[in-house]
Amino acid sequence: MTYKIRVILCFSAFLCLTGDVFGAEKEIEWNSFRKHLGLNVQDSTLAEVLGGIQRETGWQVRLQPGLNRPVSVKFKPKPLDEALQFLLGDLRYTLIARPGEPGKLEVRKGNALAETEPMAEPVSKPKVAANQLAVIFRPGQDAAALAKRFNADLLGFIKIANVAQLKFTDPRAMAAARQAMAELGVTDIIDDVHLYPRPATPILVAGGAGILPISLRPEEVDTKGQLIIGLIDTAVQPAGLDQPGFLLPALSIAEPFTPPNDSPTHGTSMAGTILRGLANKDLGVQKSPVRILPVDVFGASANANSFNIANGITEAVNNGATIINLSLGGYQASPLLQRIIATHHNNGVLFVGAAGNEPVTTPHFPAAHPEVMAVTATRPNGELTAYANRGNFIDVAARGTHPVRFGKRTYAITGTSASSAYVSGLAAGLASAHQKKPREIRELIIENRPFVPPKPKEEKKN
Repeated sequence: MTYKIRVILCFSAFLCLTGDVFGAEKEIEWNSFRKHLGLNVQDSTLAEVLGGIQRETGWQVRLQPGLNRPVSVKFKPKPLDEALQFLLGDLRYTLIARPGEPGKLEVRKGNALAETEPMAEPVSKPKVAANQLAVIFRPGQDAAALAKRFNADLLGFIKIANVAQLKFTDPRAMAAARQAMAELGVTDIIDDVHLYPRPATPILVAGGAGILPISLRPEEVDTKGQLIIGLIDTAVQPAGLDQPGFLLPALSIAEPFTPPNDSPTHGTSMAGTILRGLANKDLGVQKSPVRILPVDVFGASANANSFNIANGITEAVNNGATIINLSLGGYQASPLLQRIIATHHNNGVLFVGAAGNEPVTTPHFPAAHPEVMAVTATRPNGELTAYANRGNFIDVAARGTHPVRFGKRTYAITGTSASSAYVSGLAAGLASAHQKKPREIRELIIENRPFVPPKPKEEKKN
């Protein structure tokens, strides 16, 4: 379904400019200053309309499964509460908005504890860092000298892999250097520095105090006895998290960043979900030697770049990680990142990645690299969620919504990110319980939690 989005940009209380985007049949009018919403929608569905509202407002929008319905509605911009009531009718909604954070809209039939699913994420246009290259130099090459030779700043260097992050003054200088390096034969890979968006944070669950804490405890072992999961993500907050004893001292690849402790970050939610997988009741363990090594590749930025992710993976492995969880990504592949992943995969590291939160078959990276065990999301009954990627690169399907206890409150994290984190924890628990290497667990998990592509819908016959 294609929408006509009328963007209203307000520069003061008295001046608003309007413009039409995506010229097409459906119209959503959003006044960001007055918080007024208008709709002119015919023969659409509630999920499609909410998805359009999400794209325009930047909110995180979630809908209880089974509530999608036909929508034909038309009204001029009106206060947000009135507009949502007009659109949703007998459905209930909650909208949480905090300064500096995206709004969070949840739509459900009744029970405040009813599970909701996110609307499909809009396909983000692949982005690269301006005037930057990620280069793997061949053995014996001096990265600093070559950067100077090609009039580039050396922003970063992964010594063990001979990988450099270079920045140039302008696109022309970068293009000339790319060509010269290729002609001289000093590189194995010349890649753009790809940008991957910061994942969404969890949503507070009303009345979620009944969620039991994680009772599994960290087993006291020396460093050689630990099985380490490298969590490549946003910063993790030990305070307020169930069983923080499972966390090793964090590494920061991006600019150091300490998030406030008023709500959990995505990284904290992934750490909590990994522990849920590790505490799977079928494992029947009360203590575990598994540890989580948080690696912050985002800092305070809205994106993580492929060089920092490659660096984060390398540092995690250098610090003993044999499982790497990648609950992040986008729709562009990075040859640099694949080379780093393949190298460590061949040395026995198990990679687990999120398949993406959009109901398409488009490969989502880094999960779509063959060396990564790609995980998509299911509902509690095992059915594929409405938002989950369903491409043929996917290996495993696991539940997409998990509770996260943080600071005496319960949050819900939903998406293939959570599915991936849970499977990483489960893989670590299985490897530990059966005294096997994590790579040996991969096929066992795929066999027991396989992804089964949904059958295509049959066309209606006249």
